[in-house]
Amino acid sequence: MQRLVNELNIFTRYFAFWLFICFLDRAIFIASFFSKIGADNWTEVFRIYYHGLALDFSVAAYICALPFLFYFLSYYIPKLRLGQKALNIYTLFILVLYIVTSFVNVNIYREWGDKISKRAIDAVFEDAIGAAASAESTPVILPILGMLVGICLSYWLYLKLMKGLKYRNLNKPMAVSMLFLLGAILMFTFIRGGYGRAPLNPSRAYYSHEAFNNHAAVNTQYALLKEYFSSSRRKKSPYRYFEEKEVREKLLQPVFTANPDSAIHVLTTKRPNIVLLVLESFVGDLIESLGGEKGVTPNMEKLIQQGILFDQIYATSDRSDKGIIGVFSGFPAQGPESIIKYIDKHENLPAMGQEIHELGYHTAFYHGGQSEFYNMKSYMLSHGIEHIIDNMNFGPLEERSSWGVYDHVVFGEMAKDIKKEKQPFFYSLFTLNNHEPFTLNNGYKFGSDNNANRFRSTAYYTDSVIMDFIEKAKQEDWYKNTLFVLVADHGHRLPTEKFDITHPRRFHIPLIFFGDVIKPAYRGMKVNRIGNQNDMVATLFHQMGIPANNYRWSRDLLNPTTAQVAFYNSKNSFGIITAEQSVSFDHIGNSVNYLANKSYSSTKTDSLLNIAKAYYQEVYEDFMKY
Repeated sequence: MQRLVNELNIFTRYFAFWLFICFLDRAIFIASFFSKIGADNWTEVFRIYYHGLALDFSVAAYICALPFLFYFLSYYIPKLRLGQKALNIYTLFILVLYIVTSFVNVNIYREWGDKISKRAIDAVFEDAIGAAASAESTPVILPILGMLVGICLSYWLYLKLMKGLKYRNLNKPMAVSMLFLLGAILMFTFIRGGYGRAPLNPSRAYYSHEAFNNHAAVNTQYALLKEYFSSSRRKKSPYRYFEEKEVREKLLQPVFTANPDSAIHVLTTKRPNIVLLVLESFVGDLIESLGGEKGVTPNMEKLIQQGILFDQIYATSDRSDKGIIGVFSGFPAQGPESIIKYIDKHENLPAMGQEIHELGYHTAFYHGGQSEFYNMKSYMLSHGIEHIIDNMNFGPLEERSSWGVYDHVVFGEMAKDIKKEKQPFFYSLFTLNNHEPFTLNNGYKFGSDNNANRFRSTAYYTDSVIMDFIEKAKQEDWYKNTLFVLVADHGHRLPTEKFDITHPRRFHIPLIFFGDVIKPAYRGMKVNRIGNQNDMVATLFHQMGIPANNYRWSRDLLNPTTAQVAFYNSKNSFGIITAEQSVSFDHIGNSVNYLANKSYSSTKTDSLLNIAKAYYQEVYEDFMKY
């Protein structure tokens, strides 16, 4: 037993040392900018540490992984018994990198307002003189002294912790194997951050609407390394068609030219409450009024009869991470990349939540799953959303699917919270159940014999939950001053399974405005203009009298002079849709992979393709600049 205790003592001490170094890094950062927290809010420091724990454990596990592996292999391969000296060298090398990064990070944050990143390091290598000039106003001597003291004291602590320990205490192969298996499971658990749907990412540490608190909670080294290993396309566009920016702008000019005086105004007030419902995988084929199947979403048909339906709207792309950005930031998809993955980029995007919050709106975002998934949590908190309610806010007895809490439970929670909220408010909810594997606990309306029927059934469930929420809302005082906006995050191959990723119907989605704030003359109206999901922001803002200048890629769908065109995008393809032609282009194979109207002029089709090429080249240029 004592032998096992000795082995565990080695691993525990070494892991604890690196966890302490993670804590030290955060302490250096917080101490350098404590004024951003303030003495009156000193308890916020404990919250910062708490929310950063998962990333700290992950970093400590990553660092310990290599010594851990060599240690156990040395039981079976004597040549790998490198001894204490090798561990000392490894530890000192990592420690120097870690402490130096900690202090450099403080200076970079002071100047840029962002923590150390690949962009900052690249700037030094690309223009060392310019980088030095930009750092002139920052202290240098103190950080250098801090690095030396930090490295020396930390290494001294390491030597004290590891002094006198006895190595390779076990003499039974079975005991060695069992301990190795246990250690490997623990390391993997810490590295991944548990076994939820969403693997660990910096978004896990985000918890506050104060940017500094979130930045402090994120482990500096974790975020930096993650950026290095996932930044291959951050500065290299896959879309290189027109060298001159003027050429691209000329091609795009007709798309974004409209007479602002021509817009119609459909709301009775410029400051309605807003309830935005983002519907998971709600393809147009689920809705009869959009040319879809009858009977799948009967309640949505009732809303359409009393509201405004935009019946030719297309999702920016095929995944939720891109759809969320399209809805909230009016920013198109970026093909193989996704801006929401990069916190340093998505924090610089404009977003409707942020601008509405600045007008005095109270804001919240609801989702039954993990809000860290796709960095939604960090995105929302960075853009004016005061409260995030997700899977972690619900008790263990609440009804759940494999993805999280059922939609009816989340809608119920939002209804209770709105009842206590001050007006005006902007509340948004991202539904969950209409997602693979399409599970329901209380039966399937269309059966469960195949995925298509399961999909129809979860859509029917979502439809009924939405109507139940709205019917209950009608009994509340806030209802009369509320605009409900329903839009999908993306389309789906189901229920028809007819359309592949190149076909426009795969991206066809609903956009519905509903509520008593719509003028009676416009209730039941169908807007037959071709547009995109990302056009919702400008459309809503113009109704509210809010400038939409920050949303370059969003257009007013209630303006009859807005060009009828939409774009769609997947990893390797992009397409353009007009009333006369739809065409998709494979940018990897450099060829057309879908053509709707084969009798349409090839010259005009090529012109449309050039518009689409310019569009996505410019979008990606913006992505790289953020």
